[in-house]
Amino acid sequence: MKAKRIFTSLFTILCAFYAYAQVSYTHVELKSINITGNKKTKSIVIFNELDVKLGDSLDISKLQETINRNEKRLQSVGIFTIVKINIIDWDTEKSQLSFDINVRESWFIYPAPIFEFADRSFNAWWKEHNFSLSRVNYGVRLDHLNTTGYQDKLKLKFQLGYTRQYELNYSFPYLSKGWGGGVILNYRENKEIPYKTEDNTLLFYKDPDERDMLRRFRAGFFITNRNNAYLRQKLRFEIHRNWVDTLVTNTLNPNYFLDGKNSILFPFLEYDLNYDKRVFPIYPEGGFMYNINIKKSGITNNSDYNNLAFEFRGEVHTKLAKNTFAGLAGSVKFNAIRNTLAYANNTAIGYGIRLRGYDIKVIDGSDFFYLKGALRHQFLYKVLNLGKFMPVKQFKLLPVAMNIRLSVDSGYVNDRTYAETNTLNNRLLLGYGPALDILIINNYLFSMEYNFNQFGGRDLYLQSSFNF
Repeated sequence: MKAKRIFTSLFTILCAFYAYAQVSYTHVELKSINITGNKKTKSIVIFNELDVKLGDSLDISKLQETINRNEKRLQSVGIFTIVKINIIDWDTEKSQLSFDINVRESWFIYPAPIFEFADRSFNAWWKEHNFSLSRVNYGVRLDHLNTTGYQDKLKLKFQLGYTRQYELNYSFPYLSKGWGGGVILNYRENKEIPYKTEDNTLLFYKDPDERDMLRRFRAGFFITNRNNAYLRQKLRFEIHRNWVDTLVTNTLNPNYFLDGKNSILFPFLEYDLNYDKRVFPIYPEGGFMYNINIKKSGITNNSDYNNLAFEFRGEVHTKLAKNTFAGLAGSVKFNAIRNTLAYANNTAIGYGIRLRGYDIKVIDGSDFFYLKGALRHQFLYKVLNLGKFMPVKQFKLLPVAMNIRLSVDSGYVNDRTYAETNTLNNRLLLGYGPALDILIINNYLFSMEYNFNQFGGRDLYLQSSFNF
């Protein structure tokens, strides 16, 4: 299989150079695109992921670059394990050619038992709570990445343990002419609550009678629009209802929701614009992206929670040499409404956004920025043929990539309310360290890092994630 792929690639390149040498023109028209191997996935999904279309004039000297880039785009969707694009039917007289795209579909349905730590990261569970099994979630979940063949995603979750959670999330991206939509339903409850932050560490409380201390409910819908292969927009509307036990607001932290309130109810509206020209977005090898995100919570000043937040993110990546890449990412977020934030809404870095070297810390505040740089080298890429040892056909060919990486992060959080007891707030922070990254089936990324910070702290950090 490997020898065949090498021969096919060499043959494609030789054909391109031969044709280029025989003609005087520098561009060629893409006459047709033939797609094979997509047993369930609709062809429109593949066409929409390409950054070329029928009738395009392609630069002959950059044909192989165009092919490689689009192979990476299709692999990064997360529903194909192998993608190969070949040139066919090159008509030198009419300066036309066709593409043949062959895909091998991945496994779409991931029913799985849930057994996971409930904390923000493995390190927080390890360092702050000593691997406590009382902080573990368990249950069942189902993720379907291609429910009807239109790359529509269904997520169902029934979870018990530290956080009891029930979730339904469904998105369909092909309702009409680039428009899509979906629904969201989520309920969570906890017997333990993080009620305050001191020394940039969360303080938790759990009552001896085991009653619920925190409940959260979300329900809503969203619409999406995809203008082209790069630009996506999303508008999301939800109703949020949050409740805490009166012990929290009466004794532990009256500012949890401000003014001693033990519950808040408010509408939530979010607009997200994403322009993504990265090559292989889950682990970029080139290109750039930028994102604009606007969140409006509440309607009037009298709402239980009233806020307007803007966040701007950007990334740029480049290939320095064979299998060696550099990347830079940054973000800035600020609240346009400068009122006093409740403790529960004053979250910044450490809640889904991390700075290397501060992985077990949280840095609360209303505004922040960060800048991250990385240099990495891919020292191994192999498609493992598991053959008879793998009963699932979609996993018989298993792409595996291994990279070494050096990262440097810097960030700053502006906290106008709760900074007195948290020394990392309102100061410039720096973290850095080496890492080993393992990417499997274009979907699963495992990272092992050893990070340092400017105060002499150092820590081993483990992280794993799926691209769905």
